[in-house]
Amino acid sequence: MTAFFRGVQWVVPTDLGISQLYLNGSKLKNIQKWFDPNNMNLCAPLPVHDFGDGRLTLTDGHSRAFLAYRHKTRVPIIYDGDDIVTGDEGQLLYKNSIVWCRRLNLQTVADLENRIVDDSSYQSLWVDRCKLAYNLLTRTNDDERAGIQRRCPDWFLYGANEELTICYFEKPNGKTVEVDL
Repeated sequence: MTAFFRGVQWVVPTDLGISQLYLNGSKLKNIQKWFDPNNMNLCAPLPVHDFGDGRLTLTDGHSRAFLAYRHKTRVPIIYDGDDIVTGDEGQLLYKNSIVWCRRLNLQTVADLENRIVDDSSYQSLWVDRCKLAYNLLTRTNDDERAGIQRRCPDWFLYGANEELTICYFEKPNGKTVEVDL
């Protein structure tokens, strides 16, 4: 079952799934300058997509959704049919990000309340992690990733460098570890 829809719908932000682990504090401050919870028509519709689980997940707009959540207001959403999201690569990457969120029990923007970080931390904790995941997911196949995962079965494989000489794992305590291949 897919949650596809046409046009713009208005929803409570916590009804939407998320696809990122952190919010950038600077970005939130910039959005707060124009954000008006009493006039949400100023907010462009947030793109959402159903990645096969029947739940609409934000593909962008997490910061705007978070501010709407804080102000207890609904947000406009639009179904994201962009090739970047619907293509094989996009599906793989977004589904991977959703797995990360679920591993950390992050289900809605409300769960990001204590995960607002500065620019530098956002870069290292989120943007760089996504690049490492991109390297791993686009340069290896399922069997190769399973083989790499077997090297450290108790840790979560999440990325690799561009040369595929180092893989990145996350321990159950959240600490990341580099492993040479």
